[in-house]
Amino acid sequence: MSDGGWQRVDAGDGVLLRRVRAADAPGVLAVHGDPRVYALDPHETHRDLAHSRRFLEPMLRHWARHGFGYWAVLVPLDWWPDGVPGTRAEEAPDDGTRVHAGLGGLQHYLMAGEQVLNVYVRFAPATQGRGLARRVINTAVRMAPTVAPGLDLVVRTRPANAATRRVAERAGFVDEGLEPGTTDMALLRLSAPVVDPAG
Repeated sequence: MSDGGWQRVDAGDGVLLRRVRAADAPGVLAVHGDPRVYALDPHETHRDLAHSRRFLEPMLRHWARHGFGYWAVLVPLDWWPDGVPGTRAEEAPDDGTRVHAGLGGLQHYLMAGEQVLNVYVRFAPATQGRGLARRVINTAVRMAPTVAPGLDLVVRTRPANAATRRVAERAGFVDEGLEPGTTDMALLRLSAPVVDPAG
């Protein structure tokens, strides 16, 4: 499947969304190893670099198979001076002076027998409050019909995660209560756009 230009997206204000790489593991650990990032799921906090490498493996496979997936989200250095730098020229095109802020984007997900696109965002606390989740979710919504037409998009999060739920609702997602088969995962859905065959 063609990537449709989604492997590297300029999201404005120096924010770069690009295909994840195995070399992103140190940046992923810097974000996902922070207990504040998993305040609602403390058992998910990454323990070490090996944990982050394993975490990336299914994302790398998804990109290889489908030509899209979750992005590494990189932001200007002044957003997070202590952040882990992106990759350099040997992984051309390089990331410049940007640092890893987290991950976001969309992937295929099988939910109670239904194929959907899961929209995901998770960022370092130092980079939050700048509209990063909104940028990534809105870009993922624009991308979806070009990479997987006809599939609904879902945001799955803990019910207590009011910030993510609010951003998703502003992007048009509708709260459907709990994800089928779960007792602790809220589900917000955005129906796939209907394409007019005449138009």
